[in-house]
Amino acid sequence: MAKLIAIVPSVVLGLVLGAAAPTGAAPAATQLHSVRTAPTFGGPQDTMPTRLLIQSLLENQVISLTNVQRRAHGCPALKSNAYLRKSARGHTVTMAAKNKMSHQLPGEPRFTVRITRAGYTNWNLVAENVARGFSGPSAVLRAWMASPGHRRNILNCKLRHIGVGVALQGGQLWWTQNFGRR
Repeated sequence: MAKLIAIVPSVVLGLVLGAAAPTGAAPAATQLHSVRTAPTFGGPQDTMPTRLLIQSLLENQVISLTNVQRRAHGCPALKSNAYLRKSARGHTVTMAAKNKMSHQLPGEPRFTVRITRAGYTNWNLVAENVARGFSGPSAVLRAWMASPGHRRNILNCKLRHIGVGVALQGGQLWWTQNFGRR
């Protein structure tokens, strides 16, 4: 599997605290500008627990920022859902490994099927946002909010659950938000 989620803690602090991000960036294929490349794998900070912690911190920050936007627009906060997170993480890793951003990559099922296969069953409404690039959670949320389709998903008050996936590949962050309602 491709090398994913290998960011050193010092870089993560910049990401989580909102390192300088391009403003007015389009939500598709924007290159990273302010994230330094992580050191070679195998160093003292390259441990699976560190990578998983960093991944969870970034994903949870996206959820928090998404809920700030929803509350500001009169929608209830979304609850994190492990099945949607599993689906989002899996798709994010696949996009990063193939270096292609899409809701459906060649040979991959539609996102509705991915979500169901991940365990989020009996849903009556689902949605997905994807992105690559951006310096961190604040930057990707700003881009999604500036894009009418992505904004519509974030501010859909009928949605109740969210799962987020983040991956780092080739010096670039990859992002997926999966939303649902049962």
